[in-house]
Amino acid sequence: MAVRWIGLTRPNKKNHRARKDAHSLKHSLHALGAGGVLVLAAAMNFALYPDALAAVVSGERSIVGFVPEEPAGRTVSDQQPVVLNEDEVRLLAATVWGEARSEGEDGMRAVAHVMVNRVGPRFGEDLSTVILSPKQFSVWNRGDPNRRTVVNLARDPSSIATDPEWAVADRVAREVLSGQSVDPTGGALFYHTRGVRPRWARIGEGRQVLGQHIFYSDVPDPGVRDTPRLIDVAQYLGQAITGGEPRTQRASSSRRGPRAGRVNGVIQYAPASAARQALPSETNATTVDVNGAAAPTMNGAPVVRPSPVDTVTPTTAGAGAP
Repeated sequence: MAVRWIGLTRPNKKNHRARKDAHSLKHSLHALGAGGVLVLAAAMNFALYPDALAAVVSGERSIVGFVPEEPAGRTVSDQQPVVLNEDEVRLLAATVWGEARSEGEDGMRAVAHVMVNRVGPRFGEDLSTVILSPKQFSVWNRGDPNRRTVVNLARDPSSIATDPEWAVADRVAREVLSGQSVDPTGGALFYHTRGVRPRWARIGEGRQVLGQHIFYSDVPDPGVRDTPRLIDVAQYLGQAITGGEPRTQRASSSRRGPRAGRVNGVIQYAPASAARQALPSETNATTVDVNGAAAPTMNGAPVVRPSPVDTVTPTTAGAGAP
């Protein structure tokens, strides 16, 4: 058996020693563990950033980690504070308080974001127009029991300044208007309470329930919506207190003129410019035939009836004729 292996293999002492050294290095790295890796990383960092090593050795505490300081001009202190319009803050807080004070902070925040999300060509170019436009938010509807209180709060909230619900509404309004609040609705534009079901709810998109309110990302309009006219907060609130709040009017382009009879059972209207104009019979009654309009015409010319033709009555000879 010994003769069989002669000359086939010989132990290589050099390769054996190399494998032994690599095995020893592997065990050494395992022994070092995470601590050794951190020390090695620190050594490499100090080699790349000598200033950081000098600052650590000197005992300065301004260096927290091994990352260099941010370039100048990017500090938080350089950001300008947002200046809020106090009229809008009171208006938003009063509306949120009236709409969702029973829902707590989360419900009031969601409702406030819906109002801010609506600012634009579709619902109004500013917050006051969005909120005060007719039939948009129930607390501003005529006859709503909360309307009087909401109007007073939007003008002067000092009467309930210490009320905890008002404090939350005011804080939420300031955070939403300053951009420091996260929208829990994800950009919703419509909502209603769970106790009602308006007609538009069946075509609402992106439905989600938050508390006692149901929010929708959008409700498609059946036609083109005109941008509401801008509403001044101070003027509106002053008129609402005195009872002289103006009602909405139709645009001049859609105003109809006087009724001009029926065609196939459908009422026809004259142009708006014809309103309050005198009739021809009233302007010159001596020369105008009030019945002239009833005369038939064809291709713009009056139709002339032919004059009656004289007829001769024929006679017959009787039995007693001569």
